[in-house]
Amino acid sequence: MKSIYRMNWSALFLLLAFVACTEEDEVTEPEQEQKQKPSSWQVKTGTDVQGRALVDYSVLQTACTPSADGTNETIGVWGDYTLTLNGQQGNPVQEFIATPLTYVADSEGASAWQYPGEDKFWKSLSVYDFRACYPQDVMTTLMTQMDATMFQGGPINTLELQEDILVAATQVNTRTANLSAPVPLDMQHIFAALKFKVKAVDGFVPATGEGVTSCWLQNKGDATDLFSPSGYLVHSGNAIPEIIWHPYESSSEVSMYKWEHNGVSFQTENTLYTANDGKEGEVYTHNDGWVLVVPQTVKEGTLTFNYTLKNAGDHKFSVNIPAVTYEHGKQYTYVLEIRGSEANITLTIKPWNQLDSSYDITI
Repeated sequence: MKSIYRMNWSALFLLLAFVACTEEDEVTEPEQEQKQKPSSWQVKTGTDVQGRALVDYSVLQTACTPSADGTNETIGVWGDYTLTLNGQQGNPVQEFIATPLTYVADSEGASAWQYPGEDKFWKSLSVYDFRACYPQDVMTTLMTQMDATMFQGGPINTLELQEDILVAATQVNTRTANLSAPVPLDMQHIFAALKFKVKAVDGFVPATGEGVTSCWLQNKGDATDLFSPSGYLVHSGNAIPEIIWHPYESSSEVSMYKWEHNGVSFQTENTLYTANDGKEGEVYTHNDGWVLVVPQTVKEGTLTFNYTLKNAGDHKFSVNIPAVTYEHGKQYTYVLEIRGSEANITLTIKPWNQLDSSYDITI
């Protein structure tokens, strides 16, 4: 008798979970389908959530709840299974193809992650590969390949796109998996996130009304291996998912992530990229001061942080960004410390929701 498993979805920090029942190993058509009621879903969420750029479970749950005007987001899921019998491996069979998951009430009135159409059932003696992304509508416009084994596409230009995108993948072997327990599918941020703050230090008192009126990143004209705001993405692997970025070509002439304001005070510490007041850089003001960038390594002497001050007119101030490797799913907070004509920069690095390490760099 053919073994079957009831499949359901849940989330996330993300987790998608599923529960199943097992029977015999012989692969034949079942005389009667047997179902098992799913257990309650387990959900783990991160802490220290600081803004919209940090998608957590509650944000995802709200965004994916169907609304009357149909503007809800979805998690897109791709899933294949491969049957192995008597040492012979069959061809992958597609079970989910861009299937949208939404957060809705189940048959008993409790909210759960659900997909449209008829229920899917697990097949015994099979290995399942799953891949998922959020938000589905954004990701599908960026990728040239989307299936259970790989997402790839680009170039993705972060000068134009500032959307926190999450991806995930997992593999389930029905011969060995503990099918009575939820199986996690951890969602990962594809970008790194930068935040820039500014403050006066060591007793320096800015003139009345002084403030930062613009800021941007720029490659140094004589630098090689330039920082790139765009890149090609490859998300592969199921048993061990991997996010790989290939930065695209860049230029030393481009002012990257340029943002203008009528003057952000730095008498005390303040965050840049939080409002644009109708000036340049509105695309960077929606993520609580976080600017999303393509993960890559920045070499010493390659990249500068530039800014202007209200009382200095068009004069450009520049500070070198120290050598650093921007990794997906990590936050990098830079604090520009101004003391008269000198400026230091302090860098703190942390995973998206958990403090990792920090160190100070003096320029």
